[in-house]
Amino acid sequence: MLKRLWRRLAGRALGLQIVVSGNSMKPTFSDGDRAVVEPRRYRNGDPTRFDVVVVRPPGVDREDLKRIVGLPGELVEVREGRLWIDGSVIDEPHLPGPMPADWLHTWATREREYVVLSDNRAAPGATDSRRYGPVSRTAIVGPVTRRA
Repeated sequence: MLKRLWRRLAGRALGLQIVVSGNSMKPTFSDGDRAVVEPRRYRNGDPTRFDVVVVRPPGVDREDLKRIVGLPGELVEVREGRLWIDGSVIDEPHLPGPMPADWLHTWATREREYVVLSDNRAAPGATDSRRYGPVSRTAIVGPVTRRA
């Protein structure tokens, strides 16, 4: 019991080590990579665009590693193979390649809602806001702050 308590306290103070499962965040993170998530990092601040975070999506029985692309109060679109925020194209240098030009997804986020997407958006089985919609602030566990 003390061992579990110590792990819990240390995790909150120093961060939680995770093992990445799947290739939906490739090339940033690949299957088997280790990373540190710091749940306390957002205690006094909010997530920012392009943060890599661990989320607990609604209706999904697991945690996912995703990138925040849309912030509260924004119109977020995937169209013409690009990411658009409030009508402007956003450069995404972290993507391994362009998205298919025929993809069309649109989200209008409300207060405390975020759009999260995979880096490897064409990965088979990749789930993100395209499947489950925007996530609430409470669904974001914390940011990935470094590799382990």
